[in-house]
Amino acid sequence: MYLRILKLIKPYWPQIGAGIGLSIVNVFFHSLTLWLSASFITTIFANPVDPVVTPADQLTQGLDLNERLKQLTSEYFFSGSQLDALGTLALVILFSYLVKSLAYYGNKLFTGYAQAKVVQDLRTQLYQHFLTQPLSFFQSRRSGDLISLAMNDVLKVNQALATTFHPLVIEPLYIVTYLSILFIINWKLTLISILIIPITSLFIAVISKSIRRKVIRVQAQLGELTSRFTELISGIRIIKAFVNESNETRRFSGEAQKLYQLMFRQIRLQSLSLPVTEMLGVTMAVILLWIGGVQVLKFGTISSSDFLRFIVILFAIYQPIRNLAKVNINIQTGVAAGSRVFQILDIEPAIRDESDSQDLPAFENEIRFTDVTFAYDNSELPALKNLNTVITKGEMVALVGPSGAGKTTVVDLIPRFHDINAGSISIDGIDIRKLTRSSIRKQIGIVSQETILFNDTVYNNISYGMDCSRVQVEAAARRANAHEFVLELEDQYETMLGEHGARLSGGQKQRIAIARALLKDPAILILDEATSALDTASEQAVQSAIDTLMSGRTVIVIAHRLSTILNADKILVMDKGKIIEQGDHKTLSEAGGLYEKLYRLQFATESDSTP
Repeated sequence: MYLRILKLIKPYWPQIGAGIGLSIVNVFFHSLTLWLSASFITTIFANPVDPVVTPADQLTQGLDLNERLKQLTSEYFFSGSQLDALGTLALVILFSYLVKSLAYYGNKLFTGYAQAKVVQDLRTQLYQHFLTQPLSFFQSRRSGDLISLAMNDVLKVNQALATTFHPLVIEPLYIVTYLSILFIINWKLTLISILIIPITSLFIAVISKSIRRKVIRVQAQLGELTSRFTELISGIRIIKAFVNESNETRRFSGEAQKLYQLMFRQIRLQSLSLPVTEMLGVTMAVILLWIGGVQVLKFGTISSSDFLRFIVILFAIYQPIRNLAKVNINIQTGVAAGSRVFQILDIEPAIRDESDSQDLPAFENEIRFTDVTFAYDNSELPALKNLNTVITKGEMVALVGPSGAGKTTVVDLIPRFHDINAGSISIDGIDIRKLTRSSIRKQIGIVSQETILFNDTVYNNISYGMDCSRVQVEAAARRANAHEFVLELEDQYETMLGEHGARLSGGQKQRIAIARALLKDPAILILDEATSALDTASEQAVQSAIDTLMSGRTVIVIAHRLSTILNADKILVMDKGKIIEQGDHKTLSEAGGLYEKLYRLQFATESDSTP
């Protein structure tokens, strides 16, 4: 999984390559400093008046690599007295750290750029992936979980890249370089020292699996808490109206407690990793101190300067090993978050255009449903069963029936928000599954009871998804009876509407939505009766705009109040996913079926409520 995360950086290999090059420079100068450190110490403790001279002609053929490197070091960095050598060595170390620091800074810049771009790409990829999914994808998942995935989980992937990529490049370079130097100094001691590597690796492998499981649980619970916050914001009016703040607080506290417990278990395990690794390293270092010290003091098989250099580099190699242990923890966090992200990205869109799909020509004749059956995901009962009907161009067709009858499902199938399970839906004789979704939707306008507006300007909300002029936008607003109240807003057409159009009343929102539909000028219009939740004054303004919108179009209305569809050309009465009656108002009223009962019941209710 981590390799899949790393593949995200493929477009940024030039920056990564530059970062790796600077890492090599960093390691070289840091290693040079450590190599010279033993000479620095022995120079301080030597007699200041003694010369330090090791000319090149003293190099002999019989010396091993360690001795030859020491003599070359002395030739280039030491000459004259100890004070001269000390000054030279101090300047070399200062210069080495300067180059090392500049290389480190450059490496961070290049790799940091790549990491930030990867997160941007991943979030954009998720956003685009969400846009390709059908409505069923969102209906089966909570918005809080998806938001948490796009923000929190991607952030964890970012943290994993930011805290691991640089160490994964530079720490192994340090380890390989230091091990090479240790082998040059004394290969026997080095072999003893690397015994810690398999022991540490085994411990890290065991703890990594547990950390990954715990991170997955933490991220899932974080999604649960995000969903709670989303419900709080969207349902705050109901929560306050029912004085249910205390119960909501208890519910949230319970979920927060679960997250705390999961996070603390994760912290406990992560905290154990570093001290155990550290103790293993220190134990091995103490053993080597004893063994090496005995060889220096008792047997004389290694010189004091070599042993000092060995110990300095041995303790230096411990730090990159420790850093890699930290990296592993971050990798497990990133892998756990990445697995959740990729699990969503791997979901193939259930609705897609076929390779041979064609664009829908201008709507001319009819929309035909033939034996249509459809069931929502994870539902045992079909929402529609063997549905047959024809909607002719220019007709106003109303869908009526009790809640759950399948009215919304019918209108959602036409623009292919869902794809049917059996039967066919055709427009002008062409099965819509053989048509591109965009060409179908471009000819359909939708005005729903729940108006959807974006946190953008009035102008951008009306012209949403369309390339049009200011004159066209204002003309659409006038026809929708919206122009007058827009001019009264603070910035008129440039006024920001707030989340879900919070700055507007219900009637104003509907008129903005109608203006948007008028500007689109669709051949087919779908109305989820837009006036049912409005007061009388707003309803009159909106209904006037709707009448303008309906003129000359094929209209499909989901009717909540039957009094608004008395003039419909055709009324389809639905119940339990089937059309059980159809005809005009007069025919259905005289038939004495479900429509007549619904109308009589609604008419009586409206009469009772009239003062």
